Amino acid sequence: MELQFDSLSPEEAAASNAKVIITTRDEAGIVNRKGVMLDTELENYPAIAKAKILRSIIGDQADDQLVIGIDPGSRIGISATYLHQEILSAVESSPQDAIDRVSAMLGGIESRKKLVKIGDGNIAMARQIAHMLKMKFRDQVSVEIVDEDGS
Repeated sequence: MELQFDSLSPEEAAASNAKVIITTRDEAGIVNRKGVMLDTELENYPAIAKAKILRSIIGDQADDQLVIGIDPGSRIGISATYLHQEILSAVESSPQDAIDRVSAMLGGIESRKKLVKIGDGNIAMARQIAHMLKMKFRDQVSVEIVDEDGS
């Protein structure tokens, strides 16, 4: 994400018209307004932080669909788009690590529609991941196993 930013003091940030303010936990109380994000969110959950930044910049009117693609195998590929922007491209080495990463995004990103598409290249793993995500999120998330032929 190519974003322009200004570096401001907490007092200047509080008085600014910025849509997103990234600050430390210690300075967040000084800023004390909507659109404040802690710098630790960028480090710990970068995809969720990107989604929050996009939402703040684009606003509530946009189609806020979250789509997560999973390519199961010995190296499990994960890609996520939100507001038509890629927010994550990653590889995990175990189904549980993939489930944990995807679950963090599904739980941490506000979206009217959440869709997970899992490739059928390793059908046993695809079913395992789909089952675990469906058990955790039930009707909050649509989970599909998709045909990988030709992709």
